[in-house]
Amino acid sequence: MKSYKFLLIKYYFVNIGIIGNGLMGSAIAHRLLERGFKVYLYNRTKKKSNTLVKRGAIRIVHPSIMGKKCNFVIISVTDGHAVKEILFGDNGLVNCHNKQLTVIDTSTVLPEDSIYCAELVKKKGYEIIQAPIMGGPDATRKGDVISIVSGNRKVSEKCRKILINFSKKIFYLGNQDGVANYVKLGLNLNIALIAISLSEALVFVKKSNTDPSIFLEILNSTYFKTGLSEIKGPKMIKDNFTPKFYLKNMLKDIQLLNQCAKNNGASLTFSSLAEQFYRIAANRGYSELDYTAILKLLNEFNNLNRSNKMN
Repeated sequence: MKSYKFLLIKYYFVNIGIIGNGLMGSAIAHRLLERGFKVYLYNRTKKKSNTLVKRGAIRIVHPSIMGKKCNFVIISVTDGHAVKEILFGDNGLVNCHNKQLTVIDTSTVLPEDSIYCAELVKKKGYEIIQAPIMGGPDATRKGDVISIVSGNRKVSEKCRKILINFSKKIFYLGNQDGVANYVKLGLNLNIALIAISLSEALVFVKKSNTDPSIFLEILNSTYFKTGLSEIKGPKMIKDNFTPKFYLKNMLKDIQLLNQCAKNNGASLTFSSLAEQFYRIAANRGYSELDYTAILKLLNEFNNLNRSNKMN
């Protein structure tokens, strides 16, 4: 660890801004603070950054001010509208007049939004890449996530020295803006469908008066296991849906993917069904729970709850 830090010492004087201090933005900030970087924060809800400020991060009142102080700014927000406001609003990043600014957008948004933002940012004289992340907050704090990058190759290589601090692997997908967002949406759809599949299997086992923990133990002893069945599965059967990735955000990503699919002429039947089920779950009040709370919805449909006992 010490030798690795020694190799990176020349980068420690880089000021990094992080806009969006939710689950992922906060995790990135924690990791970069731990690695010795000077971190600046902006979030519309100030209290979300209180813990990070106590650890030494510096809170900034507007994105434009952050852009003056930082040559690298990471954006981690929920949707394309928020990204556009951060970049082009009255106090947006593009008003910083710092031509050394490079934007790293980790947000999961419509590829069309990423393309639009990238074109306009570059017209303003700044640099930008897309770098959505695969992995949750805990993995981010450990430096164990995957970064999926698209955009100018030289800019991407420059950003690698930042991304490598919280990424175990970085996939560069090419010079075309927005490509990383297509891949990220596809990956999130895969996770959403696995969560539904696992949930239905658990419901089936429970309705058969069989202990679901036995089912999980057997599943996780085969090569059909997934990271979701190993890590999330035990929590799911204990009705523990503490959010690492909000159900409302999974719904948003499936909606974006289905919108892209329609625009591209792709027919994705199960994606449409997944959107319906996650929307119902959100309407039932599960938005702020982990996306695996889709199991709660299926339990409801089947009159199952924690009070049900195995015979």
